[in-house]
Parts: sequence; structure tokens; C-alpha cells
Amino acid sequence: MKLNILQRIIYYMNPKRIDAKRFRLWIFWIVFQVILWMLPKSVVEGSVLIMLPLAGLFIYALVSKDVMESLVMGTLSMYIMWHKEGAFLGFLKDISLNLQDQETISMYMSFMLCGGMILALERSGTMKSFTETVTRKFGKNEKLILGTSAVYAGVMSIDDYVSALTSGAAFSGLIESMKRPRVALAFVVRTFSTCVSQILPFGAWGYFVIYQIAEAKNVKNVAEAADIFVQTIPYMFFAFIACIIAFLFAIGLFPKIGMMKKAYAMAQKGIQMGDATEGEEDEEEDWTEDPRRQNVSLLNLVLPMLSIAFFLVYFEYDAFLAFGAATFITGVLFVIQGIFTIGEYTKCVVDGCMDMVEMTIILIIGYAMQTVMYDMGMEVFVGQVCRAIPYVSLIPFIFFVFFSCTEYLYSLNYTLYQIAIPILMVVLPMIGANIPLTLGAVISASLFGANACVVSDAGVVSAKGARVKPYAQYITSQPYFVIAAVITAPLYLIAGFLFPA
Repeated sequence: MKLNILQRIIYYMNPKRIDAKRFRLWIFWIVFQVILWMLPKSVVEGSVLIMLPLAGLFIYALVSKDVMESLVMGTLSMYIMWHKEGAFLGFLKDISLNLQDQETISMYMSFMLCGGMILALERSGTMKSFTETVTRKFGKNEKLILGTSAVYAGVMSIDDYVSALTSGAAFSGLIESMKRPRVALAFVVRTFSTCVSQILPFGAWGYFVIYQIAEAKNVKNVAEAADIFVQTIPYMFFAFIACIIAFLFAIGLFPKIGMMKKAYAMAQKGIQMGDATEGEEDEEEDWTEDPRRQNVSLLNLVLPMLSIAFFLVYFEYDAFLAFGAATFITGVLFVIQGIFTIGEYTKCVVDGCMDMVEMTIILIIGYAMQTVMYDMGMEVFVGQVCRAIPYVSLIPFIFFVFFSCTEYLYSLNYTLYQIAIPILMVVLPMIGANIPLTLGAVISASLFGANACVVSDAGVVSAKGARVKPYAQYITSQPYFVIAAVITAPLYLIAGFLFPA
């Protein structure tokens, strides 16, 4: 019997037919939205209430274990709190404005091209050849492979996304062949790609921070901003501690904790925790079994990677131009060797672009949330927090703790820098604070969020590279990032008194 629309709604929305946990989550969410709706805009603007929807998003993510769903619902709640009945229209307008930004579009397109290159390298047999060669030469040495992946990710981290995607693609097959969890690789790669990129003045994160410092009214030019940034590097405590922990883990000197331990046990049985490749193996195996793609030279992996690094520098970190040039060169290299026809290589690139659509949508939604947070007065809120601290020596410690909490709920990454750094560069000298130390604390908090937040774009990218689901990576790597943060916090407390200004 066919059911009309009303009958279907009555049937499928019956609480008896909804999973109990999901039903409770929906009840919570509906009540939560009503509360957000009732909050006056005048009360929300520039206040700590800006963070309230992020707390709801965090709870939703923990229960649903779905990054995309959590991000959509969290973003919707942010717009409901601010735009009220115009929430959906405001959301669409902000997405439209963000998609009109040239840099944003270039970033999305660079993800697509990167996905195309990764899939082409995999289908060409290059990754398979790399796995077989390294395994034959070095054996199945987990410590060597994970340690090398850390070094590789660090070297490639002039752009953190490039580093995470290519590192994961290059080493995931090796890790799996040894019956080790790919979430372990994702943890190591994520840590080094984000943290090293921030430490390097010419890394993507470092480059961005320099320009945010230069945006401050009291900074003369980019050269002065670069000098200030270099002074902050020794104070990026979290970056150094997180990398040390990840490297010790990679070489077997740091224990397997919590869900990571379970992931290793599962891998020994041939089960990958959070496997994101179900249904894909047979198709990719068909590509690599072709005689044209047997015994492929490892230069077919090395040359594309080197071309990416070269063009990133040549095009002044424009990832879209870099990947566009590298994609073309890789295609020519593969076609003239007979590895692919032009049509086959084109299909690889198109399929790879499609693989990156989900990640791109996550980033689009994330930028919309960042936009509405800025509209609600995040800039004013940051300034109020800074001025409310009674003792200047406590500022680095308090900032690290406070922004670590906000970034953990929802990692703003670059947006935190855009909002906070130009303000801090003006306010900190007025209250006699140590500028490099305080900036180092804010940067460390952002790095903690980029690594530990369940909906962080850095997490999505590194998970994609290692072919695992973002939530699986989140639950397995949590203890290591929390330990790094716990070690980092007292260092800022001590440094605040040792180096007050």
C-alpha cells in the first residue's frame, strides 16, 4: 500500500521507530534551538554567548559521530541564534559571498586537483610500486615507516594541506600492508603537517600569520611583521611538544593509548578502524592490474611530489596554480610512458576531484559559520577578554587555556588569527604584555584546535589522505593532543612570569 506524504511522516517520525539515542539527540536539539532563538541579538553580540552553539555542535558530534551532519546542524544553530527567522537566507547569502572570494575559490579548486593527482598516482601503480619497493628493502618496519612519514610531512609542510594529503597517500598502503592502523598514520601526519607549517615563516600558516600581524595599525610593513613572527617561534610550545610526542609514538617510544590501542588490535585482524575505502578496493585494483601499470618507476612518485613543492614556491604559495601545473606535468609524464591514455588520465583527475567534494562542502559550511561568528562580534569579544585579565603575566596562560577551549569546540584556524592578531598587536603594548609570548600562546591554542577538534578542516584533510573517517581519527588521536596541551599550559604560566614583557 502506497503512503501519502502525511502518512509517511506520521509513520517514520513515530518515536518507536527512531533509535532511542537519536530520538534523545533530536529532542535536545529542538529545545536547544528554541533557547537560541529566544536570546536577543543585543545580548549575544560581542559576548561569550557566541560560543554557545559550538557547545551544542560538540555534543551533537559526540553523539552522532558524523562530522558533516554535526557541522550542518551546528552552523544552522549559529544562524538561528543570530538571524532568527532569516537563518536559512542568511546562511545562503554568506555562502554566496564566500564563494565570490577569489582566494577561497582557488583553495577549493586546489583540493580538487590534489585529489585528482592522488588518485592518478594510486591508479598508475606508483603507490603500489612504492609500497612493494620500500617493503622489500626495509621490511615491514613500522617504526621506520611512521618515522619517515613524520619527516616527509614536515618537509612538505610549506603547505599543510598538501603535506597531509600527499603524505597519507604515499604511506597509507605501506601501513596497511603491515597490518597497522591507518589512523596512526593520520595522527602522525596531521601533527607534523599543521605544526611544522606554523613554525616555518614560509609555511602556509606562518605566511598567513605574518600578514595578519602586518594588518595591525601599529605595524609598519610586512618586513616588520615577519621579524615579529620570527620572535614568536620559540614560544610556540604546543607545536614543539605535539611533534615530539607524535615522533616518539611513530618510533615506538610513546605508548598506544585509548582507542588507538584498540585500532592496533583491530588492524592485526585485518580490520581498519574508520576505514573510508569500503567498496573502492576492487575498482582501484582493476586499474593497477593492467600490464601497463606494472613495475612502474618510483620517479613517477618523486617527480610529481617535487613538482608540487617547486611550483608552490614558484607561484608564491598559490596552491591552485601549483597543483594545476603539477597535474599537467604528471599527466604528460604518465601519458608518454603509456601508463595512461589521455582519456584515462582525465578520468583519474575527474574522479579524484569528485572524491574531494565532501571535504570541500565541509569547508564551505565551516567558512559560513566563521562569517556569522564575525558578524556577532567575535572581534569585540576577544578584545574584552584581553582587557579583563588583571595581571599581565597571566595573559599568555589564560589566552592559551581560553582559546584552546574555544578552538576545541570548533576550530576556527585562520579565522582566529584574522580576528585576534590585529587586535592583540594594538592592545598588548598598551597593557605592557610580552607580544611574542602572547602571540605564541594564541598560535598554540589554534594548533591544539586544528589537531584536536572533531570538525577541524586539518583533521578532514589528513583523514582523507590516510583514507580514514574523520571521526575515527578524532577519537584515536585525542589523548595525545590533550597530553600535549596539558604539558603546554603550565609552560605559558611559567614563561609569563619569567618573561613579563
